[in-house]
Amino acid sequence: MPARKKQAEQTTDSEFRCRLVAAAADSLRASDIVALDLRPLTIIADFFVICTGKSSVQIRSIADRMEERMRAQGYRKHRIEGYRDGTWILLDYGDVVAHVMAAEAREFYNLETFWAAAERLELVLDVESTATPPELPAVRTTSARTRTTKSPALQIQT
Repeated sequence: MPARKKQAEQTTDSEFRCRLVAAAADSLRASDIVALDLRPLTIIADFFVICTGKSSVQIRSIADRMEERMRAQGYRKHRIEGYRDGTWILLDYGDVVAHVMAAEAREFYNLETFWAAAERLELVLDVESTATPPELPAVRTTSARTRTTKSPALQIQT
């Protein structure tokens, strides 16, 4: 009986780590975040988290945020692959493996189809981080001479 309880605790812990990784990806506006429950299918991992970044800079930032959040909770990665190229970064936490991919790589490798038998874990992500930013207010200019600041939407009258 104690072994069964320990297994249930591990399952809960791996699901927590999966949700933590997904939330970290969401915090940097990763798109198409999917969590696959692999527990009934394989022993290589309990969960895959797959998400898409728009550029190599964003992909690296998402991977960095995942690592930062996991480290803050006391979890260390076993391995990281693809960081230099920035088109598909794999972070291996043992029971949770995160795939941060460029759209082209995700479409080509199509991990969701390969693991089609896996159930998708329902993720409740932060609505604010996925919402579009509000429009900037219009700037009224009364002088013919204006100087633009770093933000082209804001102008300073001189």
